[in-house]
Amino acid sequence: MLVPIADGYGEAVPKMRPGCPAWRVITGDGKDLAKPDEDLGILRHAGVVLNFGRNETIFSEGDVAENIYRVVSGIVRLCKLLPDGRRQIADFFLPGDFFGLIELETYAFSAEAVCPVTILRYTRRHFEQLRDENRDLRNRIMTTLTRRLVAAQIHAVLLGRRTVKERIAAFLLQLAERGNREARDGDCLDLPMGRQDIADYLGLTIETVCRALGEMKRAGLICVPNAHRIVLNDVRTLRAIVDVE
Repeated sequence: MLVPIADGYGEAVPKMRPGCPAWRVITGDGKDLAKPDEDLGILRHAGVVLNFGRNETIFSEGDVAENIYRVVSGIVRLCKLLPDGRRQIADFFLPGDFFGLIELETYAFSAEAVCPVTILRYTRRHFEQLRDENRDLRNRIMTTLTRRLVAAQIHAVLLGRRTVKERIAAFLLQLAERGNREARDGDCLDLPMGRQDIADYLGLTIETVCRALGEMKRAGLICVPNAHRIVLNDVRTLRAIVDVE
């Protein structure tokens, strides 16, 4: 666990773990969308700063849901192990995202670090007290829950009614648009998650994901400089794949 340090304004800020891989979208005009929105000051020194290494478990399915979390850096996956041993990833949480919000008595999924991550942990009772006292935080939570609901509905359709190419194209566009903007040609996605994580999120095999990305690369829709970077070359065609095929 890290001890918060003071910034120039006298507020406690989390000290980042060196070398932590980051989820990033670099837009065609060079803007970095990986940075979360400006923190509410009340949250910056109300939580406990924790670090987790790659693939470490933050909480497990069935654990008592006594805490709420927010990602500071890195990326977290929400997943469930199926009875036959397969893994289904339900969501990825990026810097600025809350998770553990919509639980009842126990967590319905497990949360794991995709790469080294820094998170803020709040006790549920304290967080709910802050929520009740702060209108901006209530609005932020409502927005978060609404987006999570919409994302879950889209993911259900993605798994049940989409072809392989449609799933991959939709996944890339969704990542590029997590910054509440439209994807554009030239957007660069730096992805800490590997092909197996993508496969488990989309309900595919790793071989199918690699083959589909290779086909998109040969068609000129994307560029793949390395295993953790994808550049969108033709957003219009990617949208057509999602909307039409």
